[in-house]
Amino acid sequence: MHKKYILLIAILMASFFAFNYQVNADYKAKYIAQGKCKLKSASTGDCYYADNGGKPNYSKLGGTYWLDDGDDITVIESKAPVKAPTSGNGSECKTTYSYFSIVYNGTTFKGWACTANIRNITTTDWIPADLKNTFKAQGFPDSYWPHLAVMKEVHPNWNFVAINTGLTFDAAVKGENKGKKSLIYSNSASTQGYLSTSETNYNWQTDTFTPWDGKKWFAANYDTIAYYMDPRNFLSDTYIFQFETLSYNPTFQTLEAVKNVLGSAYISQYADHFMTAATKENINPVYLAALSIQEVGAGTTPNITVSGNSFTYNKKNYPAGYYNFFNIGANSGSDGESAIRALVYAYGGEDGKDTSSGRPWTSPEKAIVGGAKWISDGYIQAGQDTSYFKKYNTIEKYLTGLGKTANSNYTHQYQQNIVAPSSEAVKSHTSYKKANLIDAPFTFNIPVYSSMPTATALPKTGNPNNYLKTLTYNDGSGAKTVVGFSGDKTSYSFSVLNSVSSVTFAATTINANAKVSGVGAKSLNVGDNQVSIVVTAQNGAKKTYTINVKREAPTGPSKAISDIVKNTNINLDGDYVNGLTLTTKASDFINKIKAYEPQATVTIKRGSKVLTSEYLATGDTITITSGSDAYTYTALIYGDASGDSKINALDLLQVQKYILGDAKLSGAYLKACDVNKDGRVTAFDLLQVQKHILGDTTISQL
Repeated sequence: MHKKYILLIAILMASFFAFNYQVNADYKAKYIAQGKCKLKSASTGDCYYADNGGKPNYSKLGGTYWLDDGDDITVIESKAPVKAPTSGNGSECKTTYSYFSIVYNGTTFKGWACTANIRNITTTDWIPADLKNTFKAQGFPDSYWPHLAVMKEVHPNWNFVAINTGLTFDAAVKGENKGKKSLIYSNSASTQGYLSTSETNYNWQTDTFTPWDGKKWFAANYDTIAYYMDPRNFLSDTYIFQFETLSYNPTFQTLEAVKNVLGSAYISQYADHFMTAATKENINPVYLAALSIQEVGAGTTPNITVSGNSFTYNKKNYPAGYYNFFNIGANSGSDGESAIRALVYAYGGEDGKDTSSGRPWTSPEKAIVGGAKWISDGYIQAGQDTSYFKKYNTIEKYLTGLGKTANSNYTHQYQQNIVAPSSEAVKSHTSYKKANLIDAPFTFNIPVYSSMPTATALPKTGNPNNYLKTLTYNDGSGAKTVVGFSGDKTSYSFSVLNSVSSVTFAATTINANAKVSGVGAKSLNVGDNQVSIVVTAQNGAKKTYTINVKREAPTGPSKAISDIVKNTNINLDGDYVNGLTLTTKASDFINKIKAYEPQATVTIKRGSKVLTSEYLATGDTITITSGSDAYTYTALIYGDASGDSKINALDLLQVQKYILGDAKLSGAYLKACDVNKDGRVTAFDLLQVQKHILGDTTISQL
């Protein structure tokens, strides 16, 4: 049974139970942690979660990751709920506790949550009828309802507004999936699964991504953009503030809230200027502070754009005393040339003649107020009045439907960084929570698209390259590259002489983290033989290379198998090949036959495994094909009763157990026990095997 659930206002136990349980996840859940309780030590294997007390999302304390409202967990249904304590820590829950786990950064943490607070996220049955009717009347699809219902239950003062974009979700994602509209930061192979592999963004042959800004900002792929554009993924306490309307509300957008956002950052000394900007430009100062932290960093030393230092651009030296707190005029990054372009903008352009938005920005206050004006005039007053719509301009049809002038969809976007709205939201959420303003009457303008998928998810991490760098084969005359090989071509064919009964394939990958399967020795029948080589990229993506090897037909009459056996001095005992030694290799046997009849095919198997150079053992099957004639024999080595090409204590035990009736043997394995070849297995055979092991005698194979 797999069900998705939401967990409401969970109050967790810190010391009531201390059992270790195996994780057997049955369904997903959402978790809202607002109970006040102590954390149990993670060393016991059980972790307990509580309200983060205003700390950043996923802040780590005592070995445990603390959760915020709406974080995903897995409820472990195989463990029965337990009664809540009647007093003390955990007694806030009046029913039972259910066991859960959460995976964060590859580590699984476990804990308990109040069962009464679980809501089924896959249905709307638990949502009150009046709330359903409200959501429906507002224009929210039912897939939004469970998330919104949780937020409304926890924060009854919050207001949700459906912004019908008039776009299908696929069209919106495709509109943002062009050129450098949607970038994401990547500095290791672990995040390369998020990057676009289109022709303009990636070279499969060299395994290189093309940066659009600086060295580490790359175009995101469709699935990654879809995840960050899907509002349902961010309808939780922590992330919903990317939909917060950005006009100024002095009731809860206070100086204290701004200071909470800025923390100990260098720019915290300018908190008052953000409030001034809010008053003058009617813009949310908490958002402005979060945006500034996003753009220039939270370090305690100044970023180049807020340091006021002199700078050089296009070989021209500019004086000190210019500031840009929002990186306006730059691109995605905040370092290097991007930051310098932001300072050129603050200067008033390269010639210093542009005075819009109060430029030149010759003081921190002018830069913050002027930047706020630029944002307000260009985006908020233009209807892009949320962090989401500033990044993803998909609001054109909604605005024109209201009779307003609007910028075209996918144009006039403040930033390229697709993670920016959610990261800014975290800062706003944290600030409001620290200031005890989280339950204020916020309004959230939430985009709605038609034809939305059931769900969206981030792609698997890891490098996506599943191309081969080399593909070679050896037909006995040395390694050769498969004719026409290219990493992007997956189908090949070539022919070999009839005398070639097997070929050995080898391959290397372009990316060192990719894995190859299907290489090695391949036996060939006359005619077509299809070989499949599969490359699995680090992120799990697979590519199959198919090679058809055609083995030519015999050029002359084939010799009869009986003739081959007779003239190669192969000893037969009915269907058994004997006269073999413990050092007879499969290749030796094959070469012996092919030396007499090159057109013959010899296939030797041990179970399903084809043998090439291994030592022969009792029970191996030997199939000889010559023209239309084919026959299968079984290898027999007297004394090798276990079929491992050795005569040792294991065989001695096998013979003994058979004599005592403790083991049943048949076929070649039974004949191998009859070392004196008298048709019976007796103590004499046991003695012969023992003497062979001790070196007193050697078992005859004829």
